[in-house]
Amino acid sequence: MTTISSTPQPLILVVDDSATSRVVIEKQLKKLGCSVATANDGASGLEAISKIEFDLVLLDCQMPDMSGYDVAMQVRKREREEESAHTPIIAISAETDAAHMQMCMDSGMDGVLSKPLPVDELKKILSLWCDVEVVAPPATTSNDAKGIDLQSLFRSTSQEDFNTMQTLLAQADFMGIGRMAHRMKGAALTMGASQIVETLVRIEAIAVRKTAPVSELNAELAILNQQLHAI
Repeated sequence: MTTISSTPQPLILVVDDSATSRVVIEKQLKKLGCSVATANDGASGLEAISKIEFDLVLLDCQMPDMSGYDVAMQVRKREREEESAHTPIIAISAETDAAHMQMCMDSGMDGVLSKPLPVDELKKILSLWCDVEVVAPPATTSNDAKGIDLQSLFRSTSQEDFNTMQTLLAQADFMGIGRMAHRMKGAALTMGASQIVETLVRIEAIAVRKTAPVSELNAELAILNQQLHAI
């Protein structure tokens, strides 16, 4: 599903399966004077790019239906076949390792931003690829109603993801648990929830091992559950 908000140009597409991350990044971009479209999965993002000429695409790399790497490769393939204009694509991810950076470049992306996205870095990217002078974001207060809504969104989506993780554990789907932990980590990074991030990093590392005792995951999930209820 793709949604578009009508605000001034340039037009930016944000593709991310985390609702919290989409909302936060959309708010950042709007404050910088951008018009924003969002897509909640890779396939929807690819479809949007095929129909609309975006000035810039911010693309999450780890999505369950279609990875950002695959989306970027499909976009570049279509551009070659149709001899169409180059769409700037910037990876947005919770990953920072060299292998991830190389995969982004190999798939045809133009740059990489790590979550949470610093406003100064967004400004640089917009200035580089969109040839615009961005506006300074206005000051916000902690009791902003939109901030409260965002906190509620983070709480509800994180709880949904946690419940899914419990189901995946019952099915011994360690790969699925790892993917879910990665998605939750991106949202937690965006919200500055450092303790939750640390727990999710441990869960993701355990899930990658696949042969890890279920007791290890249960212990970390219990910690995560307590942290989520404290939001």
